[in-house]
Amino acid sequence: MLTVKKKYLKLILSGRKTSTIRLGNLQVRGRYLKVVTSGRPVAVVRVEEVIHKKVKDLTDEDAELDGFSGLAELFRELRSIYGDFMLDDDITIIRFSLVRTIEGSEAGRSRETLGNRAPAHGVDVSRAGSQSRIKRAERR
Repeated sequence: MLTVKKKYLKLILSGRKTSTIRLGNLQVRGRYLKVVTSGRPVAVVRVEEVIHKKVKDLTDEDAELDGFSGLAELFRELRSIYGDFMLDDDITIIRFSLVRTIEGSEAGRSRETLGNRAPAHGVDVSRAGSQSRIKRAERR
């Protein structure tokens, strides 16, 4: 499960936010994660890559993939969530691609305003193999 603030949902749906940066050395289990906002599942993403590094090693590109204009904006958001942190603290970057929204969720309704188009980096879920993997991921 990947919990995100509601304000980041449109960025994920549009493909502008393709990663999340979390304080700590987190282990990600599974290839697919449910995206949850306000306590409700709204989408399914495929984990493309998990990167562990120190806060001091973050780049502007890391911040931009997370939907921020740069490191300063990212650091402000991280401080609002975690409080103070040190440059030597561990962080985990989870890079992902949107697989689909969950029907009936707020994301599903937001998706209608985007014309039900998947971002260019999304997965073609019309293939039977992809469908079965998504269904297994949703049951978790």
